Amino acid sequence: MMNKKLFAINLNFDSLGEAYGWPCDFHEDAAFTKGVDRILNLSQKFNVPLTFFLVGKDLENKKNYEIIRKISNNSNVEIANHSYNHLFNFGSRSEEVIYDEIYKSHELIYKCTGKEAKGFISPTWSVSKNVIKNLIKLNYTYDTSFFQSIYLYPAVLKIVLSHIAKSKFKKAYQILNRRDYLIPLKYYEEPFFLNSNMEKVFNTEKEIILEMPMPLINNFNPPIWHTAGYVFGWNYLKRKLQKILDKNKPFFYLIHPADFLDHNDLDNKYTQALARMDKSYKNKIENLENMLEFITSNGYEGVKVIDIAKLYHH
Repeated sequence: MMNKKLFAINLNFDSLGEAYGWPCDFHEDAAFTKGVDRILNLSQKFNVPLTFFLVGKDLENKKNYEIIRKISNNSNVEIANHSYNHLFNFGSRSEEVIYDEIYKSHELIYKCTGKEAKGFISPTWSVSKNVIKNLIKLNYTYDTSFFQSIYLYPAVLKIVLSHIAKSKFKKAYQILNRRDYLIPLKYYEEPFFLNSNMEKVFNTEKEIILEMPMPLINNFNPPIWHTAGYVFGWNYLKRKLQKILDKNKPFFYLIHPADFLDHNDLDNKYTQALARMDKSYKNKIENLENMLEFITSNGYEGVKVIDIAKLYHH
């Protein structure tokens, strides 16, 4: 059943509003007003669906709300949950805070789309028993929060330094104040089921959730996601990605709005710590096209993340 050449685009939708800290006078978020059309056009060109993992607070912006409401009727679009406030130390918060973060975003997504989100990803891949317990409590089907590579540590450090450089000390502290640094060493990289105690179980048990980790070759290699092309080079990413493709198994390819926005989309009144915003969005679209062409030329068919999750639940 799992020997299917299927892949999904996991769009971790970290908006410009979130990057600026949601200033009260900020209403025109180019991640939504420009970026959504750009990525939808790419989706249509390759006939590859999109799974948007939305930060709930973004839906309190009326323009963003309307954009998502319209695209949610597209059968090639899945709307999933990326928490309400995008707290950088999400997994370290109390059980009550984590529940509220998931639930508030869940309700906003339902109000906007008329559909319940079934998938989740934690901000900065920050997970804990409280995260898993609350996702199960809220009847989530799958979670993509596990970054099971030692490269989590330099990735966290890079985000911290980027925020310090922009004097965003609160966010820098948040991401350091996480308690899941040993998670990459605890589980193997294939999809698996967890119960509320973060114990691996079979999918025949009740009150469980499917964990779909970042695709990777092993715990000592970087995960396979679009950012790796900018960090290590596109030839490197293709070599590593080919090893994933050769498994002939479903996987997801993670991207961010920073992969199709540029400096012209920024509002210079506000500071942000996003990477690669100096590169042209047209050049970024070409990079995305190149990688999607590479994946589909290997015989892979695009689906939503929920479609892959359903294969494991059967």
